[in-house]
Formats: sequence, C-alpha cells, structure tokens
Amino acid sequence: MRMAILLLFAAATATAQVPDGDQHWALRAEGHQGGRAQAANVDAAIAAYQKAVASNPNDLQARWKLLRALRFKGAYVATTNDAKKPIYNEGKKAGQEALAAVTRLKASGPDVAEIYLWDAINWGEWALAYGKMAAVREGAADRIRREATTAMQMDPKLEGGAPARVLGRLHDQTPRVPFITGWASSKEALRFLNESLKIDPANKITKVFLAEAMVNHSSDSTLQAVAILRDAIKAPNDPNYEVEDSAAVDDARALLKKWGA
Repeated sequence: MRMAILLLFAAATATAQVPDGDQHWALRAEGHQGGRAQAANVDAAIAAYQKAVASNPNDLQARWKLLRALRFKGAYVATTNDAKKPIYNEGKKAGQEALAAVTRLKASGPDVAEIYLWDAINWGEWALAYGKMAAVREGAADRIRREATTAMQMDPKLEGGAPARVLGRLHDQTPRVPFITGWASSKEALRFLNESLKIDPANKITKVFLAEAMVNHSSDSTLQAVAILRDAIKAPNDPNYEVEDSAAVDDARALLKKWGA
C-alpha cells in the first residue's frame, strides 16, 4: 500500500513538472536583447523537464521538450563556442536516452516525431560548434538526415515545416565528401527549403536559410535572395518566437553586409 502511494506521488510530481517547464519556456524571451536571451527561464525549464524525466523515464513529451530547451540555450543564450559545446553534448546525451526510450516503448505518435526532430537539430548545432569535418567523422550528417526525414514522414508541418528546413540546411551546409556525404546537393537544399517555406511562409529562419542557399547555388540568384532577406528584416517578429526571429534578423543583416547589399 505504501509503495503504491509512493508511486502515485512520484507520477503526480512528474506530471506537475512538465507544465512548470512549459511556463518557464513561454517566458524565455523575458529580458532578451535582440537574438540573445537571458538564462534564467530556460534554465528553469530545463531543470523542470529533467525532473520530469527522472521521475518518469517513459515521459516522451518531457524528453523532447528537454531537447528543445537545451537547443535554445545553446543557440540563443550561450555567447561563445566554448560555452555552446557542453550544452550540445548534453543535448546529444539526452537525445540518445530519448531515442532509447522510444525503442523500449515501441512508441509512435507526435511526441516521437518531436524527439526525432529535436535530436536532429541538436546534432546540427553540435556539428556547427565542433566543426563540419568533425561532424562528418562522427556520422552526424547521416544521422541528421535520417532523423529529419523520419520526422518529416511523420508530420511535415511540425514546428512550422522544421523537418524540411533541417534537411534543406543540411544539404546546403554539409561538405561533399565522396562515399560519405556525396548525397549532399544544393538543388535538394533549395527544394527542401522551398517546401518548408510553403508550410510556414512567414518563417524568418527558413527565409534566411533559403536566401543563403540560393546564393551558394548560383550567384545569379543574389538579387532575389537580397529581396527575401529584406522582407524578413522588415516583417514583424512572431511574438511566440521573439528571440528566434530577432536572431534570424541579425543573420539576415550579416548576410546582406557580406554580399555588399
């Protein structure tokens, strides 16, 4: 009887942790400066999701939300590459544990699609932090490609067309190494990014990635790419993604400066 009560208490505690994390996640833009966020709320969200996972290892929603929060901290809170590396290492570990839970539970559904997506995104950020060639040696590109493809097959509209956005960015940024990443293609990059933009036409991150891929594919596309970036800068930020959109605007301005536009 006592054990049953303890188990019920543990389950109730785990259930309460996810909404607590969600509340802090919703406040992640508080005190931000452009595309740079403060640590307090995202750290609190991470702690809440970690407690939920510790209390209930089968809570797949807590697991993908933890992956999402870790990625946010690395991308928008950490200010140096050295600060990003341990965060993305933690994200890799959390992703491996999440996928192990999916396999153990033989799970399917929306939470599983989110796990595949955010693990792919964290691996992409890890690759940027450690260097593209190091990522190739680790097999990161193939993993990202496999997981983002799985997420897209499960729900192409996930997170505003994020699976196709990840695949497009992957094709654009992956070094072409014969017999390892020979599949990387600038044409595929444009195809996936345009697919993502059709799903969420206002997405500033997709617009920045698409503009950069267009110029990487052909300098003849520069004028069109410049127009896309200027549109992204001019459009209002989505209040639900204030930090993310502000960072995309910063990236757009940096590309325009690089192109002399």
